[in-house]
Amino acid sequence: MGAVFRLMTLLLVGGFVLSMVLHTVTGEAVWRQRALQLLKWGVVLALVFFGALILRRAAVFI
Repeated sequence: MGAVFRLMTLLLVGGFVLSMVLHTVTGEAVWRQRALQLLKWGVVLALVFFGALILRRAAVFI
C-alpha cells in the first residue's frame, strides 16, 4: 500500500513542478490551471493516505 501512495505522490509532485515550470516559461494560464488541479489531487491523496493510517490504527481498538 505504501509503494502505491509513494508512486502516486511522486507522479503528482513531478507533474505539478513540470506544469509550473511550463507556466513560468510560456506564461500560458492553462499550465497554471493544470498545476492547481494536480495540487488539488495531491491534497486528496494526502487526506486518503492519512485517513487510511488512522483507520488502520483505530482497527486495533475495535
